[in-house]
Amino acid sequence: MVLLEAANEPGGFGRTITHGPFRYDAGAHRFHDKDAEITRDVRDLMGDELLSVHAPSQIYWQGRFLDFPLSPGNLARRMGPVNLTKASIDFAAARLGRSAKPTESFAERAYRRYGKTIADSFLIGYSEKLWGVPAEQLTPAVSGGRLKGLSARTMLYELLFGKRGKTRHLDGSFYYPRTGYGRIAARLAEEIGAGNIRLNCRITKLRHDGHKLSAIEINGSEILKPERVISTLAPAQMLSLLNPSPPEEVLNAAQQLKFRDLILVALFLKRPRVTANASMYFPSRDIPFTRLYEPKNRSWAMAPADQTCVVVEIPCFATDDVWRQDDKSLNELVTRHLVEMKLIEAKDVFDARVHHLQAAYPVLELGTESVVENLLENMARFENLYLCGRAARFEYTHVHDLLRQGKELARVLVGTEDTIALS
Repeated sequence: MVLLEAANEPGGFGRTITHGPFRYDAGAHRFHDKDAEITRDVRDLMGDELLSVHAPSQIYWQGRFLDFPLSPGNLARRMGPVNLTKASIDFAAARLGRSAKPTESFAERAYRRYGKTIADSFLIGYSEKLWGVPAEQLTPAVSGGRLKGLSARTMLYELLFGKRGKTRHLDGSFYYPRTGYGRIAARLAEEIGAGNIRLNCRITKLRHDGHKLSAIEINGSEILKPERVISTLAPAQMLSLLNPSPPEEVLNAAQQLKFRDLILVALFLKRPRVTANASMYFPSRDIPFTRLYEPKNRSWAMAPADQTCVVVEIPCFATDDVWRQDDKSLNELVTRHLVEMKLIEAKDVFDARVHHLQAAYPVLELGTESVVENLLENMARFENLYLCGRAARFEYTHVHDLLRQGKELARVLVGTEDTIALS
C-alpha cells in the first residue's frame, strides 16, 4: 500500500504545529473513549506517550463561565433568577410540546428539546457562527452532542450525587499524547513505514473506464496504475479529477456541498497559565471566534513552565472579509476581545501566529443528505474505489469514528496488494 499525501507532512488537521518551545494542534483536539476497541488500539499504538487528562471545558456567556456541556446545577447557579425562571418555563414547555418530524432542522430540534431561552443563549448563535448558515437550514447532525448533559435525568443525578454526578456526564476526561495530538498521526505513519508514504503528491487526474479507476496522475506528470484506490478527497474534488469527466449535472451537484474554513490565531503569553480549561466556547455573535484552547492544559510539555499559549478558532468561508485580513489585524482583533473579557492582559502577549485551514468542516444543510447519497452512488460504480473520512463521505465525524472506518476498511482489504490511498 502507498499513501499519496498532497502536503509536505502527513496528518492533515490532526497535526501538531511547533513554534519555538511551544506546540499546539491544528484544532482543539481530544481523544475520547467512545469506542472501546479503537481506544485499546490507540493506547497500544501510543504506549506511555498517551496521557489520561481530566480538564473541564466552559462556556463564556454574558461575562460568566458555565460548564460545557451544560450542567443543570451549574446552569441554575450561573444564569441568575430571572433568566433561570424563563429558561425553566421554556424548557418545560418544550418538553411537553410537539414531537419530532422527519425533516426537523437543527433549530427546530434545539427549541423542541431545550426551549427558546437556552437554545438561543447557547446553541443557535454558536452554531450559526460555526457553520455560517442560519440554524433553520442546518441538520440536527451538526450538534455534535452539545448540551447532552441537560436533561431531567442528569438533573436528578446531580441532586443525588453532587459534584461526583456532574463529572460523570461531562466530557472533561479524555486521552491526549504528551507532545501533541499530531503524535497519533505520526505514530500511524511510523507503523505504515516512511517508504510507503509519498509527500507533496498532488493528484491531478484520475483515469477510468467507467467501472474501474485505471490510472492516477500525480503532479501533472507521473502515472501510477493501482489495483485499488482509497480516497479521502471531498466529492467535488474527486469528481473533478475524473477523466472522462462525469456529466455536468453531477459536477454541479457536488459544488452544492459547502465546507467551512477556519482561521487559527495563536497567542504566546508571558504567564504560566490563562485558565484551567481544556477548551472555552463563545456563543455570542459579538465575539468573532467560537472556541479557545490552551494546549498546556492538555499536556505540560506543550509550553515552557513560565509561559503559555492560547489558540482561538475563527470559522469563516474563504470568500469572507475576515479570511483576507492580514495577520497583524487578526492578532489585534483576538487580543482585544480576550482583554475585554479579562482573560489576558495585552502586555502578556509577546508573539503570535496565524494559520488558514481550508475545508475544515462539512456544512450539513437540509437537503444535502440526498445530494451526498446521489454523489456516492455515482462513485460507487468504480469497483476498485473506497471512500473514507470526513470529507470524502461528507460527514461530521470524530477521530475515533475515522479510525473505526479505517479499521473496517483494512479488514475488507487485508491481503490485497497495489492499493493507493489519496489524501
